[in-house]
Amino acid sequence: MARLKEYTAEEIVLATDNFSWRLRSESVGIWGSVYKGYVDNEAVSIKFLASPEERGLTSRVKSLGLTRHRNLLSMLGFCSELNCFVYEHVEYSRVLHEVVKQNLHWHDRIRIASQICSALSYIINRARCEYVVPDYLNASNILIDCHLNAKINVVLKIRDKLDFAWDVKTFGYLVLNLLTGIPLNHFSYCIVRWFVGLPQCLDKTAGQWPMDLAEKLMNVCRRCVDCNPMDDFRKKYIMVIIEKEMNDVREKADEIVRGRAGTYDLVTSGRDQDSDIPTQFYCPIYKEVMKDPHVAADGFSYEREGIEKWFQTGHDTSPMTNLKLKNKILTPNGTLKLLMKDWYRERSIPYPNP
Repeated sequence: MARLKEYTAEEIVLATDNFSWRLRSESVGIWGSVYKGYVDNEAVSIKFLASPEERGLTSRVKSLGLTRHRNLLSMLGFCSELNCFVYEHVEYSRVLHEVVKQNLHWHDRIRIASQICSALSYIINRARCEYVVPDYLNASNILIDCHLNAKINVVLKIRDKLDFAWDVKTFGYLVLNLLTGIPLNHFSYCIVRWFVGLPQCLDKTAGQWPMDLAEKLMNVCRRCVDCNPMDDFRKKYIMVIIEKEMNDVREKADEIVRGRAGTYDLVTSGRDQDSDIPTQFYCPIYKEVMKDPHVAADGFSYEREGIEKWFQTGHDTSPMTNLKLKNKILTPNGTLKLLMKDWYRERSIPYPNP
């Protein structure tokens, strides 16, 4: 297996243009300073740990092989001299808890949960051979790119003893957050499970949740949070069970969305199939890139002018699902608009005025 590359301090200084403020990025989670850099003309993220307690961590990852999973942010190398790490760079990303606050549709939430589950299962399976474990798995270390795909941004390191009970519990809290939008902690879990109930706590900004899928997700949450750290047998195989359950939920969610949309391609019809413009930027009604995206009660985003005309012509149903909407309230999709502006700015294209 290919090993991580060890960079020199000079290479890191050159990649960051001597740690230029122009290349500095927002830091989240365990990271202190984060820079966008260029190594061999490829964009990378160079990250320094915030906690002084983690000095010398680079020495503990030297024996790690390159980690390759579509939903793990790949660590490419490290620099022992400067105690920093080099990762692949993801453009236009936001952390999970910020995206959840911005009317993320229930289908996207299920897909993101499935992706996180797949990545965590991969780490645990690999750990049985290499004793590799993730550090600091939480919502602030999960990035969501412009295509609404998850990338887990964790440090993997060697340990003598494996214990994934906390990571499994954390995934359960992440699922709860995607379902309800409430904070990730055991108190919130108890409120939902024992006092209020899931139907009253579902995040309404996600659109009309299919209750059978919401209940199945809550079952996944319960299985994770109730994981007994003393039960070695269950700990060993729990992610196998959880991953199967998550795959089943995602498949059923995909079937529901495909069934509601029918054979009418609401997103890609009328545009160049080779375009690199994310499909989320297109209005399902106009089938053009949106200028002023707004979220309707069905959880989908539309060009404001298009959905307003839809309502003005007497429709009270969703253009995507054909189901009756609970209301005709439109909410600006701030997260999507920021992602679109980033995408335009990166290509030096003026953002179109609404």
